[in-house]
Amino acid sequence: MIDYSYPCMMAERALKDLHNAAIEGRINDAKEHAMAALAEVRLTYQALRHMQGGISHFSDTATPALTEGVPGR
Repeated sequence: MIDYSYPCMMAERALKDLHNAAIEGRINDAKEHAMAALAEVRLTYQALRHMQGGISHFSDTATPALTEGVPGR
């Protein structure tokens, strides 16, 4: 089974590290942590899609809009 929790926790950690680096003025480090957070969030999203019965890998197809399936959107 694909686990969503590990990449989710790693995204949280990357965001915490981003915040700490930014307030210490280490902007280049903060940017690196931001990129790591984005990668982990994408892995989390893909794991959730897999759990829902979607694909389990990145594909060339467009990622659905964040409002997909939301009534009135």
